[in-house]
Amino acid sequence: MLRESGVEILLSIRKMQKGDVEVLFNIALLAFKPDSEKYGMYPPLIRLEKKKFLPPRKFGKTILVDNEIIGGAFVMAIGDRGTLGAIFLDPQQQGKGYGKHAMLMIEKLYPKVKRWKLDTPSESYGLHKFYESLGYIKTGEMEDRGMKGFIYEKTIEDKGGR
Repeated sequence: MLRESGVEILLSIRKMQKGDVEVLFNIALLAFKPDSEKYGMYPPLIRLEKKKFLPPRKFGKTILVDNEIIGGAFVMAIGDRGTLGAIFLDPQQQGKGYGKHAMLMIEKLYPKVKRWKLDTPSESYGLHKFYESLGYIKTGEMEDRGMKGFIYEKTIEDKGGR
């Protein structure tokens, strides 16, 4: 539960369902529009020509607030390693703490994962600060289709059997 202006809000995450894809695709277009305008392209996960996502839906998560879809994420986990391929929220829902809580919930959904990895554009300073506030550390740099980015990683410490 989250509290916003004295009102309790239920944030939840579920497996991405087939019926979620169109809504999430449109949210992703809005969420990544500033990057598209800045870099001249959307992230590789967005397939504009087919109006779908590149990662299979089985890796997708739907983020909801009070049962309303506000965003999504693509998560891959193998053993004790996890990769956050993308996380995105409707721009109207950003800045309310939903992204932070969604990230922490995703980590809890995968208790075996002890090392998380993600990448983000090198000039997305707000995202750098956001990920760092969650304990992620910049561990490297990368380049994809001419866009420079940073690699962030987070180690989850065992806390009483976790």
